[in-house]
Amino acid sequence: MQNIINIIVFLLILGSIIIIHELGHFLAAKYFRVYCSQFSIGFGPKIWSKQGKETEYEIRALPFGGFVAMAGEEDQIDNENLKDIPEERTLKGIKTYQRVIIFLAGVFMNFILAIVIIFGVNITSGQLPVNVAEIGSITENSAADKYHLEIGDIIEKVEVQETGKSYMISNFEDIQFSQELLDTKAQTITMNITVKRNNQEKIVPVKVDYNQDEGRYIIGITQATRSMTLVESFQYTFVSFGEMSVAIFVALGQLITKFSQTIGQMSGPAGIYQITAQVTETGQVSYIFSLLAMLSVNIGIFNLLPIPGLDGCQVLFAVVEKIIGRELPHNLKLALQMIGLGLVILLMIIVTYQDILRIIG
Repeated sequence: MQNIINIIVFLLILGSIIIIHELGHFLAAKYFRVYCSQFSIGFGPKIWSKQGKETEYEIRALPFGGFVAMAGEEDQIDNENLKDIPEERTLKGIKTYQRVIIFLAGVFMNFILAIVIIFGVNITSGQLPVNVAEIGSITENSAADKYHLEIGDIIEKVEVQETGKSYMISNFEDIQFSQELLDTKAQTITMNITVKRNNQEKIVPVKVDYNQDEGRYIIGITQATRSMTLVESFQYTFVSFGEMSVAIFVALGQLITKFSQTIGQMSGPAGIYQITAQVTETGQVSYIFSLLAMLSVNIGIFNLLPIPGLDGCQVLFAVVEKIIGRELPHNLKLALQMIGLGLVILLMIIVTYQDILRIIG
């Protein structure tokens, strides 16, 4: 049953991103009166279709993309259904800025989808750390648990018995104690932790072990949080959006400079499904929506790349043609698009192969 739920969530996530992207192209094309013969979600054989006034709406078997067939596109030149469309209703018959808007509308919609989702997650379940070192949770069987620190305790001071030094605590970062900071090599130390509990100060002696992997003494507590306000939800929406965008740009840069290392860390459809399954199994709806937002940003930015066949290259073609005052040769653009599509498919095959090895390994 869980596997079925995982598959449904995966298809809903992927489908939402594809639909919103292609809908952007479609709505922009319709706004500028460009004739659209097909609006398709997925590739391969049709499994459902409905003929509208001008456009045939389709769902196809492979849910890993989609397309809008617009009059004037290079790959639609030989489409018999578009032969008699007036010039002014084709991509070639509209202004350059209008073509650019149409090409970028899918990316824009991906970004809008991500922003709306991030804001929704923030306003419903977004959390920020409190300004003081208040304990929000205690790890079971940790030092904090054994020596009876309590959730809601506000840590004000820490005295290390072995060194006799005291440390005033104003925020949670102040209790990340390393051996270098405490000037000791002891594997276990005793901290006299002064906390405010029920408006009264209390000193709690706690024996704390040093964790070599994390490079600090582990008390076993996490910081208390509070719900975001409306203003904070809006503010942190763009902080998160910016962080997601920077992360994908960094990954793309490393793909060029450190190809062999970075390619091994990328995920294709199989890897994305595995991540989706892991997130779905947590039962946290906010995590699922956050994953949807992240993937929408990633796909949007990926489509901005000047790779033939992607939206970014279509914009580049339009701008170049405006500058030189004539169209680029049809065969050249078509050949470049096929090469670009081949490179994207090859990249997908490589990362999918790695995904499968990771899954079965």
